[in-house]
Amino acid sequence: MENSFADRLKQLCSDYYNAYMETPPCPVSSYTRMNSLLAGTRKPTLEELVNISEAYDVSINYLLTGDELFPSLHLLKKEDAKHILDTIEELKPELDV
Repeated sequence: MENSFADRLKQLCSDYYNAYMETPPCPVSSYTRMNSLLAGTRKPTLEELVNISEAYDVSINYLLTGDELFPSLHLLKKEDAKHILDTIEELKPELDV
């Protein structure tokens, strides 16, 4: 089953809380509006999409369709991100064939 906008937003909030151990940001005008987005009872406005995208560092495309490679990549620790980049650099000569 495909995830809805509300499911993706809940996952982003959960990822944020797990990474920073603090309440996720409320990038919309009120907690009431945020709760209705999380419940899936209303669709976001364009302004809300932009604000959510910026607050959680994901694309609007991901918010709408769920189609984004590694949507939580920004939550990696610096050491993990460096390891991934080093691995990519090691593989580069093989990919340039």
